[in-house]
Amino acid sequence: MNRRQFLFNSAAAVYTAGRVSIPQARAQSADKLQHVAVMTSYFGTRMPDIRDHGAPKVKKDLDLRDFPDMIADHFHIHNVEVQQMYFPADGLSAYLTDFRNRLRKAKSRVTNMPLEFDDQGTPGIISICSPDAKIQQHAIEMTKQWVDHAAFLGSPSIMINQGSHLESGKLGPAMEGLKTIVAYGRSKNIAILVENRGTTAPEVLAELIKATGSYSNPDIGNFTDEDARERGLRLLYPLSHGNTHVKIMAERYDFAKILAISKEMGFKGRYSIEAGRQLAPDPFQAVQIILDQLVELI
Repeated sequence: MNRRQFLFNSAAAVYTAGRVSIPQARAQSADKLQHVAVMTSYFGTRMPDIRDHGAPKVKKDLDLRDFPDMIADHFHIHNVEVQQMYFPADGLSAYLTDFRNRLRKAKSRVTNMPLEFDDQGTPGIISICSPDAKIQQHAIEMTKQWVDHAAFLGSPSIMINQGSHLESGKLGPAMEGLKTIVAYGRSKNIAILVENRGTTAPEVLAELIKATGSYSNPDIGNFTDEDARERGLRLLYPLSHGNTHVKIMAERYDFAKILAISKEMGFKGRYSIEAGRQLAPDPFQAVQIILDQLVELI
């Protein structure tokens, strides 16, 4: 389905409901898609990963350079959030140039770049917030490099991994490392984002963000319980830099209710779709499930 047909179908559905005229509906659909991004996340299971060890369990048949075109063609979305682990370690400079050219060809943009430096998974051990001075310095050096890469690609921000548990009164190393990167990011016009993770209380994360001049990246799924989710989102949306991660976990929360909170708190940025295999066996299907509900609710 081409872009024109997609917008016509979306408009026709609204028109049939008797809400607005077809030209108005077409404009509304296009406007809403400007506020949606797609994250590599689930697609990453099919991309070569610098953390791959041995034979991959899933066939790696996607190239990150194809991602902007693929998302634009399939979903008519021109905002992509790309994680650094899908960029190759060897030949990175040429790859970044090629990726930027492919972005421009697709008329797309990178909206954020999450960084994950651990060898496996995303525990946040190798972090600028680490209490281990050697680990922290190593992470700071790598993060500065990716701030430079983000600036080259035109991304407005990068997102660090601060680890899964921080406590008030014990934030010294985390504040020190984050302040260093925030200062470097400002020199490159790159904002530094921190998302809610693990068991860190929302109030503690907000304290860290306010003290360092960084920004929040509210993730609607990464809370320990419903009370923390509603309390946390109301704390974190006002501290955001225009990016939030959205996912559907029907067994844990009401998606419509959570989206209403984002609007209540005045969020006007981009909803970045972080799809998972629990929704569908194929990443395209999983993204479509979230996108259908998201466009209806925002």
